[in-house]
Amino acid sequence: MKPRLIDTHAHLDAEIYEKDLDIVVQHAIREGVWMVTIGDDYASSKRAIEIAERYGEGVYAAIGLHPLKVTNAQSTDDTLLALEKFHALAAHPKVVAIGETGLDFHTIPEHQRNDPQRAEARLQKENQMRVFGKFLDLSRETRLPLLLHCREAHEEMLAMLETWDKTTRGFDSRGIVHCFSGDAREARRYYDLDFAISFTGLMTHGAYQTEVLKKSPDSRIVVESDCPYLTPVAWSIRRNEPAYCASVAAAVAGVRGVAVETLERITTENALRILTKIPR
Repeated sequence: MKPRLIDTHAHLDAEIYEKDLDIVVQHAIREGVWMVTIGDDYASSKRAIEIAERYGEGVYAAIGLHPLKVTNAQSTDDTLLALEKFHALAAHPKVVAIGETGLDFHTIPEHQRNDPQRAEARLQKENQMRVFGKFLDLSRETRLPLLLHCREAHEEMLAMLETWDKTTRGFDSRGIVHCFSGDAREARRYYDLDFAISFTGLMTHGAYQTEVLKKSPDSRIVVESDCPYLTPVAWSIRRNEPAYCASVAAAVAGVRGVAVETLERITTENALRILTKIPR
């Protein structure tokens, strides 16, 4: 049965779900919400696969290394990266994407006080970009779409993707920029590279990203929970869950001036088009 919605980015391995994960997952499936649970390092990627294996239709996995887990050492920890192990995980039938992966310069001060600090910041950025480049290669080799994390680094990420894109012709399922934080101009550049962007429970917190959303074509939008984070307003005193994507979809539909059912159909079709390993 086709899902009502697809939560393209969930962290079901979070400790907060340890006691009642089955209840959370079954709640979402009863609401017609299928979900992709995300890995942010090798251990959590394996855990994401284990969670997806516990359920039949409706729960899938993505494997990746979060940029904030990349060190600023002279040589990035190859044990942490373990790219050949990620390659093996990618072959699992429940793995539908590479991610989350990307760049995050939020914790790297823009103006360092002295030369050693500036050098360390530069090395940290370079290591993130090097690791991200390896996951771009993994995406191309496995023909799996990307689930991208980007915070305060859109120019750098777009520059890498625009170069990478020229070497990956014929790859028709690029991926999704999760919890998009850029502006409408940057969104257009992602669209030109065949990426979609996803919207979260932040859409229910006032006017967040309304300009981007209004200017986005139907074919480029999806929704996510990013659970247990970014809980929609209606449930803001508690943890987030995949089932609450319905609230995200309603907020997105309101901004775009369309029926909720129409928005749900559009975003689900987009997610299925991108995440091609999810059974139809």
